[in-house]
Formats: sequence, C-alpha cells, structure tokens
Amino acid sequence: MKEEIIKYYNNLAIDYDEDRFGNSYGQFINSQEEVILNRHLDKNKTEFNLDLACGTGRFLNYADHGIDISKNMVQLSKKKYPCKNISIEDAETLSYQNSFFDNVFSFHLFMHLNNNSVIKILKEVNRVLKKGGYFIFDIPSEKRRKLTSYRTNNWHGSNQISVKKIKRLVLTDWQLVSYYGSAFLPIHRLSENVRKNIVQFDNLLCNSFIKEYSSHLIFILKKR
Repeated sequence: MKEEIIKYYNNLAIDYDEDRFGNSYGQFINSQEEVILNRHLDKNKTEFNLDLACGTGRFLNYADHGIDISKNMVQLSKKKYPCKNISIEDAETLSYQNSFFDNVFSFHLFMHLNNNSVIKILKEVNRVLKKGGYFIFDIPSEKRRKLTSYRTNNWHGSNQISVKKIKRLVLTDWQLVSYYGSAFLPIHRLSENVRKNIVQFDNLLCNSFIKEYSSHLIFILKKR
C-alpha cells in the first residue's frame, strides 16, 4: 500500500496545489485548518516545528522542518521554501533525535493509512517531540461515515476514527487537549457561491456539541 501512495502522490504533485486547493472547496477546508493552527501555534516560533507529510508545502509557514514520502512533493516544497529543512522520509521511522521538536502537525495523512501505521506514527512523533509539545492532526470521523454509510474501495481516504478510540490509543503517552470538526456541511455538494457564505456557520457547527459528526476531526494532543 505504501508504494501505491508514493506513486499516486508523485504523479499528482505537479497539479496538486491547483487540483486540491485552487478551488473554493479546497480553500474552504484550508481556511478551517488554518484557524486551528493559528489557535495553537505561534507563527513567529517555527524553528522547531515539523510539518509531517508536508506535501507541496501548504503549511510550511508554520514550521521550519518538513518531511514527505513523495520525492516529487518534496521537490516542489523545496522550490517554495528553499531555506527550510525539507526531506524525503517515512513518518513511521523519523531520522530526528529524541525530543527535538516543539510541535508537530500533519494534515491529510492518517486518512490513507491503516491503524497499525497510525499507532507507529503516534509513537514516533511522541519520541521526537518535547514534553508538553503539541501534535495536531486530522482524520475522517467514524461517526460521520457510519451516519452517511460512506464506503471506499481502496486506500485513498479509507481510514476513520472516533474520539473514543483516539482516547484509548493515546491514554498513556498523550493528553487529548481538544478536538474540532472540519467540513460539517456537505461542502463538496454545494455551489461555489453558497460555500463562500456558509464558512462561519460551518465553523460554528464544527465547534458545537455535535462536532464529532463533522466530515473530519482535528485532534490536539499534548505529550505527557
């Protein structure tokens, strides 16, 4: 499966920014993710932050370090940020020393992996993170997918999780600080004009008591 993921993103890299975030849907998702990063990270203190699976560098203004398993993605992110420390690495076996980073974040990674890989990455991030540091990541909501009977036929976006399962996974090594929703409403089915007018309303739903039914969940973990 890992080889398939690498091949997929190597082929997609050149069109990734325009294809995924050069439209109103991608911009909608990006804006919600930025709100969470701005809430928990200081953009003036990025020296020891890591963007895990940084892709083409969409969020590298929040970190001075980035890794991705796709060489083509890394090449593009290096062109955007030539002064950053960006390398080709597997998130399950990071090259960094223990307690190196202040914070780590990762978007649109766990959705493609099985739970064994998720567990390995959680342990590896915990190893390279300083005590009290944050790990911010997203993953599709299991409750939402059960509600909508969502199914996928391959690895792409195949994983999901519930808050209850996350709490069980991170019980000893992490504190679950908070979690948020992303894309509560079916944004992909709405017209561009509608999307522009409902961002604030969607944000309210993604922070409400029903936020676990959002399309994706964004978790804030703190290393114990």
